[in-house]
Amino acid sequence: MHPLDRVVAGLACREVLAELSAYLDGELPSARREALEAHLHACDTCTRFGGRVAGVVTALRASLRDEAADAAAVTRALARWRDGGTARLAPPGA
Repeated sequence: MHPLDRVVAGLACREVLAELSAYLDGELPSARREALEAHLHACDTCTRFGGRVAGVVTALRASLRDEAADAAAVTRALARWRDGGTARLAPPGA
């Protein structure tokens, strides 16, 4: 048997890994989320791998937030430059 075919808490590791992204994004219905969580609590392999994936997703999201903030700053600076520095711009998030 392939290691990903191992069934823990009613789900095969292969199923859990296929839905890991949707789980991390909060896109699963509550019953499916609970089933994945039961598997993750009982399966060391998926917990370790899922933790690594979660770390990568968290870092990627932070990077994208930083890029969006940088893009907003550039947009504000360009608007100010185009107005000859006279425009009063709203602070980020306003």
